[in-house]
Amino acid sequence: MQELVPFLKERGLRITPQRTLILQTILSLKGHPTVEDIHCQIPHISLATIYNNVKLFVSLRILKELPYGNGLSKYELANQPNHYHILCEACGDIIDFNYPTLTQIEDVVNKLTKFKINSHQMEVYGLCQLCQRKEGDF
Repeated sequence: MQELVPFLKERGLRITPQRTLILQTILSLKGHPTVEDIHCQIPHISLATIYNNVKLFVSLRILKELPYGNGLSKYELANQPNHYHILCEACGDIIDFNYPTLTQIEDVVNKLTKFKINSHQMEVYGLCQLCQRKEGDF
């Protein structure tokens, strides 16, 4: 959080109590929260204010938007090491995973295409254990 304050100030943005609390809340939440998840933690800040600040944080590359699942975007910190997501097609849960050989993809693509690779993403879809159990109940 402390390194984000100068980053925001350098870009001419005010450090309001609401903006600070939104950032602190995002940093404290586990997983990949939605704007609604953030709002549940700080209901005294309007949903519109949270949404606008989250969009700002995405544009500043503080957050990364994950537009998966049921139409609701989820968010994660943008400065995380390269990782991948597996998404539950039933409940929309997102789990992070790493696989060492996948990190070599950028090198291979660079060699094959001569592109300067900035990033990549991979998504795997399926049913989480909880949804598998629920599906078995029918």
